[in-house]
Amino acid sequence: MAMLSILSGYLADHWPVLVVSGWFYLAFSVGKSFFLYILTAFLVFINARSAPMVWHGRVFLPLGIMRIKYHILSYQHALSLQPAAARHSKVVIRLESFCPVGANPFELVVQYSSWAGPDDTDWMGHLSNSSYAKVRDAALSRFSVTAFPTFISAGGWVIPASTYYHFLREIPLFASYEVRLSIGAWDQKWMYLVCRFVSFSKSKPKPKMNQDTLPKALPSSSGAPTPPVYSDSKSTNISGEEVTKALAASLLAEDSDGTTTMHCFSISRVCFKIGRITVPPALLLACEGFSKPPSSGSYSHDAPPPHWIHPHSIRNSSGSLNEYRRFLTGSWRDVPDEKRWWIEPLSGPIEEQRREKLTKLDSIYNGMNGCVDL
Repeated sequence: MAMLSILSGYLADHWPVLVVSGWFYLAFSVGKSFFLYILTAFLVFINARSAPMVWHGRVFLPLGIMRIKYHILSYQHALSLQPAAARHSKVVIRLESFCPVGANPFELVVQYSSWAGPDDTDWMGHLSNSSYAKVRDAALSRFSVTAFPTFISAGGWVIPASTYYHFLREIPLFASYEVRLSIGAWDQKWMYLVCRFVSFSKSKPKPKMNQDTLPKALPSSSGAPTPPVYSDSKSTNISGEEVTKALAASLLAEDSDGTTTMHCFSISRVCFKIGRITVPPALLLACEGFSKPPSSGSYSHDAPPPHWIHPHSIRNSSGSLNEYRRFLTGSWRDVPDEKRWWIEPLSGPIEEQRREKLTKLDSIYNGMNGCVDL
């Protein structure tokens, strides 16, 4: 009986491998049927995204490309026979051309397109829950190189600590969808990233979520509904589910045009590391060029925000990115409080939005922590 139990468990875990192996045996050893050749090639093709090392390529290849860009640019300018400082300055300018200079951190949205293949769906023909995390990893890599290119080039990593998913509608087999990753809020150490899985309809509007089932939300300064905030979960009988649904209502507000359907949203809590050192999110955002909008006009690479001269000078100072790396990993602490140039670019309306959004997002994190002892 024990052997039968072990055998049945093995078959349950490895039946896809056994089936594919059987097809290969029949195709290449016995019948050599053209149909089996085609069937085998088709199965390999549609499951290619789950082949060994494919996930690693989708996640780490964008990071690797961004990191070697600095060295490739350095080798290109080495042939110019100019002084080392001049060559490095040109490399830094090219590298900084990828930075989101003057962008509002809450308006940056990085998009990643994908589709629900057979290898990503469950037995009901819907994108499986685990596949959301797999695709989110690839989207996070693209977000990292888009939002923090110089940080990645200096050896930095965006490290996910925890992620919470809220599934709204299923994504059917072979359906195309888009992952939208944006900044939710940040504190002294952590940053919240909001990830939306959406699809588009060209024919007729998708049915909207029944808003009657969602808790009433308070109006916010941005015009979108703001879920109620509770400072002490013990002093109210509102459940964490209601807080989550209220947050979903505020997220769905921007997808109510009838052509966009939100299938899932997730909240990730990430930090920024160089080696074992954590880089404060506000410092990193300012170094990459994020800023509050000016009183008139807009910022750009040709007309950068006033603080941009500081990170640009640090990256240019030593003929390499070593000084920039040292600044991110600790020397920023030596800057006096009154001279910390990275605070002002994210003040005013940016700071107000950050505080408002952080309260909402912290309620999800604190609610999950409060359930650990259940």
